[in-house]
Parts: sequence; structure tokens; C-alpha cells
Amino acid sequence: MFNKKSEYAQNKREKDSIIYISVNGRIRLTRADFSSEGEFLRWKQWSDEDYYETERRGRGYYDNGVPLDENISAAGAVESAEDTYFRELLADEIDAARKALCQERMAKVKALLTARQYRRIWMYLAEGKSITEIAKAEGLSKASVSRSIAAALHKLRKLR
Repeated sequence: MFNKKSEYAQNKREKDSIIYISVNGRIRLTRADFSSEGEFLRWKQWSDEDYYETERRGRGYYDNGVPLDENISAAGAVESAEDTYFRELLADEIDAARKALCQERMAKVKALLTARQYRRIWMYLAEGKSITEIAKAEGLSKASVSRSIAAALHKLRKLR
């Protein structure tokens, strides 16, 4: 099956002209561009046959190359050992930096909050427990847990 957008298909559709695709775009040569009807027909027949042969052999413009905007690995390219090493090294460095930043921030949070506030805010934010669940687990009223969490959040907002 021929590609409907190929040079061959475009040239065949245009019965009264020869379509030529160049780097500057699509060029159309009409009968008026030739000195005689015979000359136009000779070149039209030649272009149809040439485009047909090119299409039939599968030697289209993109057949033997990989467009730069596509993922190269999808075309069967293999990442070099050096690229793999440096990608993994960079990922390890990013992970280590992220972990250090998280530890630093958690230390600031722990230093800022009381042990009760830290425990309650952890249950509320990290574990997703409700104020009712926290109050029940600690044997306190919902109001006191709510005030404690609100105070902790107020301190954390100041930390920004």
C-alpha cells in the first residue's frame, strides 16, 4: 500500500502537473512550463515512473534515518556505558541531596514543635488520621487536639 502523502501519490493525483518536493517546499510544474505537450507528457511519465520506483523500493526520505524530535531509544539505540554511569551517578547525587534536605527540614520541624505537637501533626498530616481519631487514641477532647494541631500549623507557617 502506498503512502497517500508520498511524492508518488501527490504526483499521480495531479494529472496536469508534475509535483516536485524540494528543500524549499512543494513545486508544481504545469503544462504551461514546458515548450510542448509532448515534452510535458514525457517528463510526466518519467516522474511518475521514478516516484513509483522510489516508493516501491521503500527508499523514502525518512526510511533510513531517525527524526531528531523522536525518542532515539525507540529506534533501537542503546545507551553507552558512560552515559548510563553518569545518569545513575547524577540520580544518586540528586537522591542524596533530596534526602539531606528532607532530614534538615524535619530537624527544623522537630526543633520548632513540642513532642506532643510533632506527634499529633505527624498523625494528622503524614498518617492522614482525623482529629477525632487522634483525640480518641490519646484520650483527649477533639477541641484540645484541634487547638494543638492549629498551634503547630501556625508555627510551621512562620518557618517558611
